[in-house]
Amino acid sequence: MGLRQHVRIGRQFARMGVARKSQFRVEFASQVLMDIVWYATHVGVFEVLMRHTHSLAGWTLPELRVFVAFLFVSDAFWMAWMGKSWHFGRDLKDGNLDPVRVRPASPIFLYFFQSFSLEACFNGAIALGYLGWALASADGVDALRCLWAVPWAIALSVWARIVVTVLFSTAELYLVNSDLGIFFWEFLLGPIERPLDVFGRRVKLFLLFVVPVGCLTHFPAALVLGRVGALEALGYGAWLLLFGLGVFWFWRRSFRRYESALS
Repeated sequence: MGLRQHVRIGRQFARMGVARKSQFRVEFASQVLMDIVWYATHVGVFEVLMRHTHSLAGWTLPELRVFVAFLFVSDAFWMAWMGKSWHFGRDLKDGNLDPVRVRPASPIFLYFFQSFSLEACFNGAIALGYLGWALASADGVDALRCLWAVPWAIALSVWARIVVTVLFSTAELYLVNSDLGIFFWEFLLGPIERPLDVFGRRVKLFLLFVVPVGCLTHFPAALVLGRVGALEALGYGAWLLLFGLGVFWFWRRSFRRYESALS
């Protein structure tokens, strides 16, 4: 079950996703339009808000644009590859997880990455374009720093999205039909849509180190904008990597509780 095998399976998931969306073109266009409206709504909130103040918890409007851009990038990745996670509770209750018990790849990969969305890739291109524009228009952004900080920040945001998604689904393996994964996402949707500096120190640390939703948006933006040093980013990245591996191990261990609909 090496990397090459996972890439091969992922390519097949992508091929099936493209074939599926080519048959439902109205749905494709509707999804793209809906996401564009979602992007415009989030951009508009900060654009209007910052007309009445100079900063929000120390974040200026150009910096908030970078922050929002990482929200879009993170969401586009999640919708492109991990949209299936939204149905985990139902599939668990109905006993529909038998196929991921096979061993051509990790059960986590087989389930959470099986539903590829082509329209989310289109929206991801929009999100990356907005990120580039936000960085170009922000004052004091070091171009040399961006060369290494932007790829690193995107990688951290994507990794955190995978880790948090798997973490939330773990609770449902113990409380079947609880829909806790969806509940946690809805509950924490607010914090990831604004800089963590608006919260107290304890809440900020909790959202960075205990349930690291802050790494979806706040930390990557802070890294690119120079609010976080290279050593601090390296330490946090190492911790997030170990935390994620621990979450994956715990999920696989908890998955043993799953019972097939046929058992």
